[in-house]
Amino acid sequence: MSRNGSGTYTLPAGNPVVSGTVIATTWANNTMNDLASAMTDSVAADGQTPMTGPLNMNSNKVTNLATGTISGDGINFTQFNTPTFGGAVVCSSTLAVVGATVLSSDATMSGTGQLKIPNGTTGQRSATPVSGMIRFNSTLNSYEGYTSYTGATISTITFVTTTATLTTATAHGLNTGNTVFITGTTPAAYSGTFVITVTGTTTFTYTMLSTPSGNATVMGSYVYGNWAQIGGGATGAGGDQIFVENGVTVTANYTLSTNKNAMSVGPITINSGVTVTVPSGQRWVVL
Repeated sequence: MSRNGSGTYTLPAGNPVVSGTVIATTWANNTMNDLASAMTDSVAADGQTPMTGPLNMNSNKVTNLATGTISGDGINFTQFNTPTFGGAVVCSSTLAVVGATVLSSDATMSGTGQLKIPNGTTGQRSATPVSGMIRFNSTLNSYEGYTSYTGATISTITFVTTTATLTTATAHGLNTGNTVFITGTTPAAYSGTFVITVTGTTTFTYTMLSTPSGNATVMGSYVYGNWAQIGGGATGAGGDQIFVENGVTVTANYTLSTNKNAMSVGPITINSGVTVTVPSGQRWVVL
């Protein structure tokens, strides 16, 4: 071959010919064969030439690349930037992901090490939590999980400028500072995510982003959530398992599980409008 290591083609000896040279097989056939060999080793535009070695792009881009669809296809930037994996993904080193990651199926950890979950203060909790979130609360020094609950039926929602007053048909059991997620209202200004101020057992207020055109004609519904400690059993310093701790304030309606008794260490405060239901034949003992 007449290509050097950088891909530059050089005509074989005897070329270029000078004016008046007689065409002879001794140099013409050799030149034609060399050109044919060089062209064979070049990449055909119609894609029929298979590569026989690594393709050095010399820091240039491959542009206008189609979307890969089968094994062995290259992938374009869009696929790489927002990938969808149809099979197993194996990472033999550290996998660093910046941003939220959504898994639409189960995740299996087959190692013998550990899983590190988010660690932050109470003030660093998500502004828009959803059921199933777990984290380690460094303020409370405990693991916690978030659960959302369906709110009481809404009777009315009225307003004064951007302050909405929501009235429920039964006691809502909420506290000032709770976050509620209201949907399905008309006007839509009453819907959204809001931190509330409790004004009564069946009323609370919140600040809307804009002034609605009137009182609510479609009440919609709301859900609210609660971060609660995960786990139980005794705790203590230095690995001791001595102290079983419970909270001191009941902030939401609660019914004992079927065929279960419960106990707590008092004093216990049940917030106004909140109900603890102990089914017949069961007991709740406060020590």
